Amino acid sequence: MSEVPTGCIRERNGRFYLRTRVYVVDPKTGESRWKQIERAAGTNRRKAQIMLRNLQTSLDQNRFVPAAGLTVSELGARWLAEHVNPNLKPGAAASYRTTFHLHVAPVLGPTKVEDCTPQMIRTLLGRKRAAGMSEEGVGKVRRQIHALFAYAQDLGVVAVNPADVPRARGRRTPHRRARGTELTPVQIERFLAACSPRWRRFFTVALDTGLRRGELIGLQWGDVDLLQRILHVRRSIGPYDDPEDLLDASTKTDAGKRLVPILDGALQALEEQYAQAADTGEATPVFPTVEKKPSRAGVTLPPGRPLCPRMVSRVFRRYADRAGLPASIRLHDLRHTAITNAIGQGEDILLISAFAGHAKTSTTLDIYAHLMPDRVKRAAFRMRSVSGGATSHGLTPIADEHAQAA
Repeated sequence: MSEVPTGCIRERNGRFYLRTRVYVVDPKTGESRWKQIERAAGTNRRKAQIMLRNLQTSLDQNRFVPAAGLTVSELGARWLAEHVNPNLKPGAAASYRTTFHLHVAPVLGPTKVEDCTPQMIRTLLGRKRAAGMSEEGVGKVRRQIHALFAYAQDLGVVAVNPADVPRARGRRTPHRRARGTELTPVQIERFLAACSPRWRRFFTVALDTGLRRGELIGLQWGDVDLLQRILHVRRSIGPYDDPEDLLDASTKTDAGKRLVPILDGALQALEEQYAQAADTGEATPVFPTVEKKPSRAGVTLPPGRPLCPRMVSRVFRRYADRAGLPASIRLHDLRHTAITNAIGQGEDILLISAFAGHAKTSTTLDIYAHLMPDRVKRAAFRMRSVSGGATSHGLTPIADEHAQAA
């Protein structure tokens, strides 16, 4: 099919790109020609050299798949079927499908993949901002467009990813992590009072344990130890259309599989839920559905199945509005409230990070660092001086009284 392919590595704006060529035959026209391939290879020259050798080997072994004239809609269908659906959890795959069909395909769908330009993508994102989409939402759309064209690069359809935004070497985009909103005791009381008994128990457990939405939905009675007051978090359930989707209900990260203490409020709620449960088998959801429902896959889902995550969010919004909570407060803020409460009570940050299921303690610190000053102030009066007693340094009687009180 081809000679031994040759190639080179080029550097632009601190990033490396591979360039080589292959002799291909267009399956539609039967015409043969040399096709130039260019791929992004990151910022490490050594890795770029390895990628070039691997690419040349792949081309030499005739593994190159031409796809001339492919539209973005056709590429997206292939990307979702061959890459997204097999490799992502059902909930994440559903999110990718929604984003593509709702935001990408209507604008870029008819365009040929090789004709897409960075300006077209910037225009699409600008229209989303103008329509009121949040920066977080716009960033999600851009990342998925980038992943789509990265797949096109793997197919050899495009040379450079048009969604790639090269940065000058040495410059870093500041990372901003959004903070959650902590509910006040008054807001919590109003919210729980507005809920029906069934949902009051559900949201009470959410407030006391800090479990993520999918983790709370995935709780089974075999995970609950009321005597030892411990929850075993073993799974997380995302959006699903077919019960078979629940077979792969792993947690968000490996650290998500953890033990969580059951506080007094959650203990009372779980005891009430257990007393009213029709089935308390080990594999039965703690908070099951109570009605049948036809799914989009054409399957009638029976009662007693895990709750639908989107439905839980809608129920939260309905009760939050009924309680007069601000529209900015989300279901996930119940988790933030639980973690903030633990930090406010002086629990060890390593233990809190483990309870929260964060993969790294630094994640907990990044999100909740704004709560640390109060702990530092208390430590100033609680910790013992290395250099000697307080009186040897002439501390004022007021400071001494504070130290004794602490």
